[in-house]
Amino acid sequence: MRSGIEAQVSFMTELTRRSYDSVRKLSELNLHFAQQLLQDGVAATRQVLACSDPLQMAAAIANASQPAAQHLRSYQQQLIGMFTGAQLDLLREAETMVPQAGSYSAALAQVMAGEQLAGDDALTNPSRANGTSADSSGAVHHVH
Repeated sequence: MRSGIEAQVSFMTELTRRSYDSVRKLSELNLHFAQQLLQDGVAATRQVLACSDPLQMAAAIANASQPAAQHLRSYQQQLIGMFTGAQLDLLREAETMVPQAGSYSAALAQVMAGEQLAGDDALTNPSRANGTSADSSGAVHHVH
């Protein structure tokens, strides 16, 4: 039973570690994307403020939106890749732990079934529970 509990603790520890790593990576990706958008916004603002002609301003705005769109596409691809990688990591970990959990569950079920059988025997034959047995004549014998 101890090895089963240790396997469950190990699984939960690994699951927590991998989840933490995924959240950390997501935070880093979001921070990097926000920094890029901020830089793109500053660059676009400078380009627009440097324009003296309204037609030039429209072209500057159109040009400034392209890097932001590219960064958004890159962010989406990285986000999908990160989620896919995290999902695969968790799946691999689960595949290694499921057989261990199954054997632990089977062992626990056997222990519980054994205790249930012993309890049922004690209820149906109380003399066996205290180590004695009675034969058909009523004579009591010690059971070892």
